[in-house]
Amino acid sequence: MLFNTFSFALFLLVTYTLYVLVFSKNIKARNIFLLCASYFFYSCWNFKLLFVIVAVSAADYFMGRKIEQTKTAAATADNQSPAEATTYTPTKEAKKYLWIAILVNLGVLAYFKYTNFFLESIWDLLGLFGIVHSPYSALNIILPIGISFYCFQGLSYVIDVYKDKIKASNNPVTFFTFIAFFPQLVAGPIERAGNLLPQFEKAFSFDYEEARRGFFSIGAGLIKKMLIADRIAVYVDGVFGNLGEAGGYPSLVALVLFAFQLYLDFSAYSQIAIGTARIFGFKLSENFRMPYLSVSFKDFWSRWHITLTNWFRDYLYFTLGGNRKGKYRTYINVLIVFAVSGLWHGASWNFFIWGLLNGIYLAIFDKVFHLDPKKVYEKIACCLVVFFGWTFSLAFFRGANLHDALQVLGNIGFSNADTLYNFGLNSMEFKFAIYLIAGLMLIELLLKNYGEKVSDFFFNKFFIFRWAVYIAIPIALIYLGIYGEGNDNTFIYFQF
Repeated sequence: MLFNTFSFALFLLVTYTLYVLVFSKNIKARNIFLLCASYFFYSCWNFKLLFVIVAVSAADYFMGRKIEQTKTAAATADNQSPAEATTYTPTKEAKKYLWIAILVNLGVLAYFKYTNFFLESIWDLLGLFGIVHSPYSALNIILPIGISFYCFQGLSYVIDVYKDKIKASNNPVTFFTFIAFFPQLVAGPIERAGNLLPQFEKAFSFDYEEARRGFFSIGAGLIKKMLIADRIAVYVDGVFGNLGEAGGYPSLVALVLFAFQLYLDFSAYSQIAIGTARIFGFKLSENFRMPYLSVSFKDFWSRWHITLTNWFRDYLYFTLGGNRKGKYRTYINVLIVFAVSGLWHGASWNFFIWGLLNGIYLAIFDKVFHLDPKKVYEKIACCLVVFFGWTFSLAFFRGANLHDALQVLGNIGFSNADTLYNFGLNSMEFKFAIYLIAGLMLIELLLKNYGEKVSDFFFNKFFIFRWAVYIAIPIALIYLGIYGEGNDNTFIYFQF
């Protein structure tokens, strides 16, 4: 059930109506209702794979409880109540439960997502030595949608309980709903238990201000996805599907357009997720903060897929030692984190290279070229450097394999301008897409400099314009959104 479908609109309408009118008065009933709605939402993809998220949730819940019990036992041994205990040193028993949770989450993720990748890599290696001569035949393993996201969310919870940053949940319904909460279940944001879990214990009361801002966020996300990202996708798919013919300008333009497609597609999902959670009374974490206005690669990664970047920083980078073990070890740690991040995105060497490239940008490029601009022209230059460095790496993100990634990079040039409109969009459609992208970037620049003033002006002072926008959004989605057979309108990050 995709956010950009009528089936989701119907699901949201029914769920929200029942939530507000029937279930919101009682916290327990509300959470049971949200859990059932979330499992139904997930089951619409593959009912049989629902057991995976249930099993992972159960493992994380019970391991969290076991770790919490070791805290109680340690406090009792020191003649203190758990509430009085000021320090906590994890015991061997607590570490055992932590490792069980790590093995369950990463083991499930490894089986479903990486089994074929590892076996194929080993098979190819054996082929190099002449041990095997036939191509690898992939196992029929169905990847559960959203598995990378909910495994990381559950794992962060257990780690935070282990580190005594939070108390373990003693309510299975609340915890299972935290893992499966449908607005952010499939593609994030990856929420920390310290932020989202307590919100399930708070009473809900309908707030018109929150509701209208939430619905507007949903509408704005759908505009980004259906009007711009899906339109760009037609051209990008046309070029990457015909790399033998798409030399020169078409390849260059397609790669640049993919950078915008990826951003608009994923940020749209996050915006819809945040807006949907908001109308239900929940606040999710910001996941994008105008990344294409970044003036360094460090700045970029503080704005792009923020919740995942922070996850890897807190649970992998710091575990490796962060920047506490010298300059060169810091570089190595950064490269390890980004290489792992690449493989998190996809089980292929393409994603490994994509991650490694961005690690090199962050660990080395920023330092060598001192990307710390002060003047306006310096900021513009740095923005362009960051954008085109990022765009170059996306050849490996978008390419079906290493050969395609290298071919599209080799195709890039300033020839074949006459074939620019031969890949799915005619001249008028192509220019319309460019105008939409330019308009979006101008809006982001405006919001960066005058965000609060613009928001206050729009929601509180300009009644006629506001309602004109409210009415224009559904009309634009109906008449200008990309529909039709042959167009894949799935959100890009659903594959991860």
